[in-house]
Amino acid sequence: MSKQNRYDKYKKIICEIGKRMYQNGFISSTDGNISIRVDKNLFLCTPSNVSKGDLTPKQIILTNNQCEVLEGKGSVSSEFYTHLSAYDERKDISAVVHAHPTYSIVLSLVDISMCTPILPELIMTLGEVPTTEYATPGSKEGAEIIKPWIRNHNALILKSHGVLTVGKDLSQAYSYLERVEHSAKILFLAHLIHKPDILSEEQYLKLIPKLHSPNS
Repeated sequence: MSKQNRYDKYKKIICEIGKRMYQNGFISSTDGNISIRVDKNLFLCTPSNVSKGDLTPKQIILTNNQCEVLEGKGSVSSEFYTHLSAYDERKDISAVVHAHPTYSIVLSLVDISMCTPILPELIMTLGEVPTTEYATPGSKEGAEIIKPWIRNHNALILKSHGVLTVGKDLSQAYSYLERVEHSAKILFLAHLIHKPDILSEEQYLKLIPKLHSPNS
């Protein structure tokens, strides 16, 4: 298979995920960005200022770790610096997704942590989901902020901004995004009614082996 054909396949996947993100309300307008690592220093990414709900494969950009456009039209999003930080810290990942899902952002605004052990499914799939310090969106400061966190976590909430997830492929990274936002919605609604119960240490420890299970 030629490189071009391989890229075409990935471009279609990026467009499919972009539409799912838009349809599920994880992004609005031109929010969010998606990337895939296709070689050591080569990446496919969504262009800046384009709705991810209307993406076509021709719009996907091939770029390098200097954010230079090698193929495609348009510009690389300033948020791509954050993607590069994730790739630099994690040689085991091949995809990064960034979105602005409502409930996850709300929790960060009111300082409700998704590291508190409350939801078993979240613990089994992602462990802790930390909230980073605030950084200006699209800045190199934001790219630096995630470094100590992304080394050991596959999902982060960016304070007052959004969610960043990584995975071995785009399907996994997007799945983690869904998990984070679904969990955030449950926690938000629970806190409206009553402060939710925290799992006991014994209950929590029983879940930890499942986080590393290939079937989890």
